[in-house]
Amino acid sequence: MAEVDIYSSVLDYMCENYDYSLYATDFNANGISSLKRSIASVSTTAGTNRIDATKVSLQDFFNAIFQKVFVYEDEDRLKIVKYFDKGALNEYQDRQLHALRQELIKYKDEVEETFSNNSIYMFDKSSRKRFEATLLSLDKIPLKEIIREQINIVYDLDCRDIVVFLNKKVFLKKFSYKEVIDEEFINDSDMLYDKRFIDSLWEEVKLHLNNTFNTGFDFLTYNSKEFHDKYPTKFLSILKKVLQESFSNIDEKDARKYSNIAFKHYKIKMLKEVAKSLFSKLLDANLRAVRFLKEYSESTKITNNKKRLNKAPLMNKKGKIYNYQSILSLLKERELLISKITHKKTEINNIQTRVSKSRHIVERSEDEMRRVQKRRMELLLAIEKVEDDINSFSIVNSSNNININRLEFSKRDLLEAFKQVEIRLRTQKNILNNTKKELLKWEEKGEKKKEVKDDFINKYIKIEKEYEQICEILAIALSKEPLVL
Repeated sequence: MAEVDIYSSVLDYMCENYDYSLYATDFNANGISSLKRSIASVSTTAGTNRIDATKVSLQDFFNAIFQKVFVYEDEDRLKIVKYFDKGALNEYQDRQLHALRQELIKYKDEVEETFSNNSIYMFDKSSRKRFEATLLSLDKIPLKEIIREQINIVYDLDCRDIVVFLNKKVFLKKFSYKEVIDEEFINDSDMLYDKRFIDSLWEEVKLHLNNTFNTGFDFLTYNSKEFHDKYPTKFLSILKKVLQESFSNIDEKDARKYSNIAFKHYKIKMLKEVAKSLFSKLLDANLRAVRFLKEYSESTKITNNKKRLNKAPLMNKKGKIYNYQSILSLLKERELLISKITHKKTEINNIQTRVSKSRHIVERSEDEMRRVQKRRMELLLAIEKVEDDINSFSIVNSSNNININRLEFSKRDLLEAFKQVEIRLRTQKNILNNTKKELLKWEEKGEKKKEVKDDFINKYIKIEKEYEQICEILAIALSKEPLVL
């Protein structure tokens, strides 16, 4: 049992004196000497290999704090070699990975509590940015893979657990497995019902979708039937690509399953992006966009001099019907309001710059006024003192003309200085008054511009609401199989 005593004593010493922050090779000769002194009194029996027990205990300690080491004996001294973590080519890089681990360890209790509640843990954008900033010198392996590796180590994640890099955030999900694993009970797709995850996934999907409008999904070349036949396949391929780029170790079966679930969540939202892309091209006078929109928005035709309904119109809940011309008018009005608001914001920013300059000049002028007034008061007191001294000399010794003349010269100098100060004071008052008037003028001008801008914004809010409604109405129409009445 002596070896066990040595082993336990070494572990106790290391746990009492060190924590996760210890980098293995920093446990140097001095640290080992202190360790040996602390366990010197631990008894051993004949034949006990004290050194071997110490080496095993040290290796187990560092393994527990997520560091793989090799402990060996060299000339009666214990030495430690640390194996570099995956992604590190030298000790400098390995220390950066160690620093990343310290960041992750800070959240360990919080993450494990979230896992125990069978919930998803999310590192926000600032946390992910901080993790990546820790790995400045690592560029041989993608940072995602390095961070994922350390997350798996620190939080003891299984290969079936999930680490997702999405919308500049990181999502973690750990599953509870039964002794006999039945995949029917591993509902990993529940991530796709977490609002934080859904919202972040949507941002990535929207980005990919809008990129495809210029790189392969030219829906303007389709008629309504072709669009209805092709858009689901295109959307599913986009979703699958985003999921495969975001999830770790996702297989083909799960990618398809997740894509189908996400498609149900996002179908109308993705079609709204199609509508917005269409409207953008419409404002650029794209003839194919005109043709595409008319195919969905022109619901009547003339037959025997009578207007007849030949397809379901684009109509809101209040019964207002939107055709190509009314949509185009709304889009132009919306674009004009955006332009006006942008212009007013630019004007207001320029005015605010002028206001800031005027305020700065007012502050400097007021400071200068205080300095001049202080100097004026000092001169007045000095002049009074000289006059008192002159009067004193005149009364005591009227023949002492030398002193009186000297004081008279001083008085003349002081009066001249006072005259100059009075000029400076008047000048500074004029500058201050004029600047205050200028400041008031620009502040009033700014307020008027803000009122106009606010009026434009109120109009924009109203028209933006209608614009979003039209996008959704068209998205719903795009989702349905085109029928001619």
